[in-house]
Amino acid sequence: MKSLLTKLILLMPFIFSASVQSEMYKWVDDEGNINYSDRPPFNNADIHVSPEINTTPAIKVPEKPPQAPEESTKETVYQFFKITAPEQNATIRDNQGNFAISLTIQPDLNTARGDYITVLLDNKIAQDNLTSLSAQFNNVDRGAHQISALIKNKQGKMLFSTKSISINMHRKSALNPSSSLNP
Repeated sequence: MKSLLTKLILLMPFIFSASVQSEMYKWVDDEGNINYSDRPPFNNADIHVSPEINTTPAIKVPEKPPQAPEESTKETVYQFFKITAPEQNATIRDNQGNFAISLTIQPDLNTARGDYITVLLDNKIAQDNLTSLSAQFNNVDRGAHQISALIKNKQGKMLFSTKSISINMHRKSALNPSSSLNP
């Protein structure tokens, strides 16, 4: 019984391949439309021979040349790093104490080497291991604050820093809930 089952399993691809190789028929109906089918609708249908399929060989993609080891370990010399928003002495009016900062850097941050950004709020680490040029702050207390940012390498050594900027956060007071945040 097993040998019969084995033979049937081995013959299945050949049985199904015969149905795949069936003929195609082409005919024109009474309205002048050209039709194709694997079954002729009547005796006047012609056997249609499909043209060969055009093929194109795959394009070989050149391999990326290996990066020289000294390039990946070479320390980037940063020339410009600045907090572009908010501006120096900006007044931020937000009842939840939320705001964002934007940074600009030249040359680009070398994340391949492991460089990252640390943002300080009042000389304390507020956000660390950033690789984007923006940071979001939430629930910052009202009052004056100092913001600065550092570029560090993967060992934590500071490579470059921004100048510190001052901002003033305005939030409604629980002592004076009717006060408006508009000047």
